[in-house]
Amino acid sequence: MQITTNPTEAHSSETVTTSDTMNILRVNFDELYRRHLGRHSQFGLNVLHLLAVYGIYFSIYSLAAIFVRTITPVQDFAGQALVLAILSIPYLVLLLANVPFMIFLATAASIALIIASAVFETTLPFWGHLILIILWHRIQIWSHKRYIVHRDMSEFAAKYTKGLYLFILLAIYELPILLFYLLAGRRV
Repeated sequence: MQITTNPTEAHSSETVTTSDTMNILRVNFDELYRRHLGRHSQFGLNVLHLLAVYGIYFSIYSLAAIFVRTITPVQDFAGQALVLAILSIPYLVLLLANVPFMIFLATAASIALIIASAVFETTLPFWGHLILIILWHRIQIWSHKRYIVHRDMSEFAAKYTKGLYLFILLAIYELPILLFYLLAGRRV
């Protein structure tokens, strides 16, 4: 598998290899990014999705912060942020092994900012964050009604079949994919 940070190489057929099955632990980031462009080639759609993903991550981390404040003796902001950062290590290690390094750094910085925001946000109750997760997800769905450009994705149909496994794969890699689009990609 070859991963490149050069956006023009990311779409070259010589640099992309396709295996027959999805593997959450070892992804072909270039291939996953090319699949993303099939439905997400418009700038506005990617911006809306990035905002929605940030919103979802913020609410998830805020729920975790509420849990940390409620269940553990850690009450200071720095301690709570440290607990959330430690909980993020497996996710970040997975990304480090699978995404271009600059995109990993951008994702890690995003996670750090989200953790800081979640720790300092103490006014919204638990149920409020659950509602926000649903609303942010609905914004992603709505945005596909506004941005309707789609490309042929038959190349990916056999490997990336709809279902829970694909949902989990995209939940893990959507933030780095969107950051790659906005920071380095944007080519079809």
